[in-house]
This record gives sequence, structure tokens and C-alpha cells, in this order.
Amino acid sequence: MKKVIAITVCLLLKFTLISCAAVDNTSHDKNRNTITVDSISKEKILIVYFSHAGENYAVGHISVGNTAVMAGFIRDFTGGSIFEIVPKVPYPDSYEEMKTISTNESKNNIRPQIKDTISDLDKYSIVFVGSPIWYDGPPMIMRTFYETYKEKLKNKIIIPFGTHEGSGVSSCTDLIKEYFPDIKSYDAFGVRGRDVRKSRDSVDTWLRGLGFAKNKSDVNEKISIPVHSCNDFILQRNFKCTKNEKRNTDY
Repeated sequence: MKKVIAITVCLLLKFTLISCAAVDNTSHDKNRNTITVDSISKEKILIVYFSHAGENYAVGHISVGNTAVMAGFIRDFTGGSIFEIVPKVPYPDSYEEMKTISTNESKNNIRPQIKDTISDLDKYSIVFVGSPIWYDGPPMIMRTFYETYKEKLKNKIIIPFGTHEGSGVSSCTDLIKEYFPDIKSYDAFGVRGRDVRKSRDSVDTWLRGLGFAKNKSDVNEKISIPVHSCNDFILQRNFKCTKNEKRNTDY
């Protein structure tokens, strides 16, 4: 009996070693929403995002956009590089004015120009792409991004994320599928804008679920979120304003 058990254990160990040897640590499993990234260094990870500061729906005036905060959490965990999509013509600070312009862009299929370019996109293997959801979909500037870098992105692992206020972020994944129908698509991870400043743990859990390991040097490389108003402080620390601070109206 002992001999039979010993032979069985040996066979199982042999099978396990053969299976592990066949794994490509930079590939993604076509049947699961995870990535094996054991050998991917932080130098191979890029976090691209578009975000709008100023007056935002449900949170009032903020100095750092909701999606920017989320992108910072991803950068802290992975140690990857950051690229912010900045429009050549900035959106107004006012929520209503921004809403009018962005609605017009969507209705007329306009492609807002991007101020800067990514000169070294070739060196990255994994690209996180994030944006807010404006009226049931990503802003039109995200189409500008995908169309600008379509050839260079088609062989990358693209992981979508975003912020919303109830509509969800599945449209971020849909947009990637539209431009890159042949690549493996990953479900977008979303957080409500009003909750994003309290979402670091949720973002970390999502990244671990994808197969990423926490960047060991993140303690010294965290992106700071400046606090310029009592309203910003409330969003980050969940405290109340004092009587001497005037809180902005939530939208």
C-alpha cells in the first residue's frame, strides 16, 4: 500500500513540474479573466487615464479627478508608469459647461485632440486604460487615444478601469472590443466617483485577482493627492467640515 502511494505522489509531482514548465509567465489565459505576470517588471506596465478635475457630479469641486485617484492607486500597487490623457483644449471647470461640450462631441462624433504623445509605448506589455463614464460611455477623447495608438496597442494586454455614478463601466470594455476585436478583453473594473477615494483596498484586491503582485517599493513611490479644500479632505478622510470651512455643494 505504501509503495502504491509513493508511486502516485511521484507521478503527481512529475505532472506538476511538467505543467509549470509549460507556463508562459507573460501570457494571459483565454478562458479566465486573469493574467500570469510573475516575470513582468513594473517597467513593462503603463497606466493611461483621462480624468476631469473641477466640478464633478455627486462630489462637487475636486482638485484631483476621480479617475486620476484610481489610476494613482493602480500605480502604487503595480509600480507602473503613468500617462495622463490631457486634451489640447481643456474642458471647463463648470460641470454644466463641460456637460454641454462633451454632449456635443458625442452627438457629432468629434475627436478631441490630445496634448501630449506617448513616445515609448513599444516598451510596455500591459496597458491599463481608464476614464470616467460620461452619459453611458467613455468620453470621445478615449476614441482619439485608441485611434492614435491602434497599431501599437493591438498586441498589448489592455485592462480597462473607470469611475461612474451608477451606469457601470462595461462600456469601457465594449470600446476596446470595438477597436481591437481580436485581442483578449478583460472586464473593466469600476468604482463610483463619490467612493473612489475610499477604494484603495478594493483596487488592490482587483489587481491581486488579475495576478499582479504588490510592488515592494510602493511605500516610497505613492502618488500624493493634494488637499486644497475641506471638500477634498472629506472625500479622502470621510471627516466633516468645521464651522469655519465652507463645503462645496455636491452634484
